[in-house]
Amino acid sequence: MTKALTILIAFCLSFQAAIVSAQTADSRSNARMLQLQTRVDELYERGEFERAFLIYRDELASIGDKYAQYMVGYMTLSGKGVQQDPIKASAWYRISAERGTEEFELVRDELLQDFDASEMQRADQAYRSLCRRFCDVAVLLSLVRKDLEEIAKATGSRVGSGGIPMTIIDRRTGLVMSGDEYYRRVRQELEVRLGLIARLTGTKLGTNPDDVNILEVERAVEDYLRELP
Repeated sequence: MTKALTILIAFCLSFQAAIVSAQTADSRSNARMLQLQTRVDELYERGEFERAFLIYRDELASIGDKYAQYMVGYMTLSGKGVQQDPIKASAWYRISAERGTEEFELVRDELLQDFDASEMQRADQAYRSLCRRFCDVAVLLSLVRKDLEEIAKATGSRVGSGGIPMTIIDRRTGLVMSGDEYYRRVRQELEVRLGLIARLTGTKLGTNPDDVNILEVERAVEDYLRELP
């Protein structure tokens, strides 16, 4: 892996950490994601393209990893591990570039400029379709729903921790903590993610974990996706 590529991956992870995990678990989450990235890059280098493609798409692109989303686009464009499809590849390139990373914007623009009007229309449709699962606001909404489900387990209600006297191993970080600490972290993550959704959608959503209106959050995300350029 080149130094430039390593720096690019680290840059992508710096924003992704805020999406996938709150600050209390950033370092451990970043390390795990980087390990997975290294493993899938090795598969790619060995020519195991089908395995690499599935990991890039299903394990990394699905949690907002922009480098993985770029790689899915590149492999789709070149037909490595998946059927060649420039239209779908362009959609992946557009999603990978949504944070303004120059390297991803360049490959996106280079591909799109070769499309005629009909191809561009199909590319727009493919982009909107993929965005509903893989763009940042969609990933964040999915995580917010999971956070609310986790919090509900604590008390049987939608929010609140309730001071549960148990020990929990966080599957994402491997950290062992008390139930109180675990649910405190979940609430922190929820607050961070709600704030990111508000920022990305340009809305004034509340970020208080005790007062989450999930229908309002879903409506803000839906409006954002509907108005994608």
